Amino acid sequence: MGSAIRETGAAAGALGAYLTTVLPRARQELRRWGPLPADKQRNAEAVAVFATLAPRSRRAGVLRAILALQVAIDLRDEREEEGASTAADAALLERLREAWRREVAALPAHEAVEPLLERAVERCEEGQRRTHAAAAEGAAAISAWAEALGAPPEYRWWEAAAGASSSVAAHALIAAAAAAATTAETAALIDVAYQPPVGALTVFLDDLVDRDEDRAAGEHNYLRYYASSQEAAERLGLLAGRAAQLLARLPSPERHRAILAGVAAFYLSAPAAEAPYALPVRARLLETLGPAARLLTAFMRLRRLGERKRPGQAGNSPEP
Repeated sequence: MGSAIRETGAAAGALGAYLTTVLPRARQELRRWGPLPADKQRNAEAVAVFATLAPRSRRAGVLRAILALQVAIDLRDEREEEGASTAADAALLERLREAWRREVAALPAHEAVEPLLERAVERCEEGQRRTHAAAAEGAAAISAWAEALGAPPEYRWWEAAAGASSSVAAHALIAAAAAAATTAETAALIDVAYQPPVGALTVFLDDLVDRDEDRAAGEHNYLRYYASSQEAAERLGLLAGRAAQLLARLPSPERHRAILAGVAAFYLSAPAAEAPYALPVRARLLETLGPAARLLTAFMRLRRLGERKRPGQAGNSPEP
């Protein structure tokens, strides 16, 4: 009971800090790089939650780095999906790259995290390229790449690929660079915790709520590799459990677990999470992640309902 209360309190505290201090500043900062499409704006606002992991005195720099990196990742991803890019795109990508690297270099533990951070960014970009290619070419190329990632055998190849294509490990490492006590060993623990399990969960949950749209558009969706929604529920529950175990090894583990609960809650509060295919997954994750995830899911569901009643506000939901 005590641990449940502590985790719920940590999740509520993280959400409060995000909504009151991080999100308003994130929206202000994103205007520098915008205007952004609504879904890309949401992505950037979502990953801004990782700034809550940083000490307050360093939070503004961490937020700037996270946002510049995410905007760059989304821009590159969008252009690859479209199969077209311009000189203006290349120039903007270079400015974004310089911006996030400059902010990271100013953080006290940047040397401890930089090798893994660079690898995480490269992994994410390659994963997104492979994911787009799989929609047209099938699974062979992406599965071979995933096998070469060297993920532990407990993960299936598409779980490793999903984790690698997520940006969350990079953002967690940026936040860690803001703490002077972060060592290379701590950075390695963060990287292992977020990739594959936390990263894979973010991708699978995004695919869960987009499943019908992806099928209609012929887009790649990682859930296709599971034989049924029951199997998907079982595997995603195992991923969530493994993520919680690995996050427990990190400094301030309750903050990391609060972010994991928030990630799940955002997606599980969406109307698409109550579709017949999604219901077993939703039930299993809420059971595995516990009271913090259930509290945040209920809160975000109410917030979504409120935003539907305010035209023009859609897209402003936090997507941690």
